[in-house]
Amino acid sequence: MSATTTAASRDLVSVVPPHATVLIARISRVVRQRFEQALTPLGLRQRQVVALSYLQGHGPTPQQLLAEGLCMDPSSTVCLLNELEDEDLVVRRRDRSDRRRAVVVLSAKGERALREINAALQAVEDEILTGLDHRERAVLQGLLSRLCHQPE
Repeated sequence: MSATTTAASRDLVSVVPPHATVLIARISRVVRQRFEQALTPLGLRQRQVVALSYLQGHGPTPQQLLAEGLCMDPSSTVCLLNELEDEDLVVRRRDRSDRRRAVVVLSAKGERALREINAALQAVEDEILTGLDHRERAVLQGLLSRLCHQPE
């Protein structure tokens, strides 16, 4: 590779796209790769972690409400819960007030797995956000949270 080609490649990489959408897509790709790498030793995939995290934040949740909260169709939610239940990470119980409904609860093993997951994800976050100080990270967290909670 010539010096001219190397300089041109460096210039392309250092150009900041004019749209936030492009920046978010570029960062998303890197974050997704690191996220998956961090989860591999734990034997989990992203969608499983999202479900476990949802349950951690919301407590025991009716299965239908969980599907809605995860923006998943009911049959995909059943498959996901079957995977998590097979690994003893969640337990499905019948709702005492309506025996037709299942309530999903984190198991003790699921809670332990979340502690490991959170530690792994914190390491990824520290790596990705290494150029930001504590205040900047808090601002970024707030902005991303606002974007995630916008009405559709």
